[in-house]
Amino acid sequence: MITTTQAQIQATAVVESLVNPIDRLAVIDRQIKALTTEAKDLKVGLANTLGEGKHRGEQYGVRITIEQRKGSINLEALCAAFNITAEQAEQFRGESTAVIKVSSIA
Repeated sequence: MITTTQAQIQATAVVESLVNPIDRLAVIDRQIKALTTEAKDLKVGLANTLGEGKHRGEQYGVRITIEQRKGSINLEALCAAFNITAEQAEQFRGESTAVIKVSSIA
């Protein structure tokens, strides 16, 4: 079975072996998307497991904060497009969603 470190080394070797910048960009873009997804999953997992606060790993730490935010809409454009008041539009605003922030600390 291949480890994450081995996979990263192989992926880096693939990128470095590509001569055409378009090909390199395509490979790097796929890696960024995969790492972004992995990071998001890790953040959600940590927030669900540990909750808010400062937490330490073996070498690094994280600060987890969970914020409730309302979804945003451009009320001015909405009201102008449908000839409604801002108060009328407000009743259709969605529920709050949780925004999970996990940042590394030394």
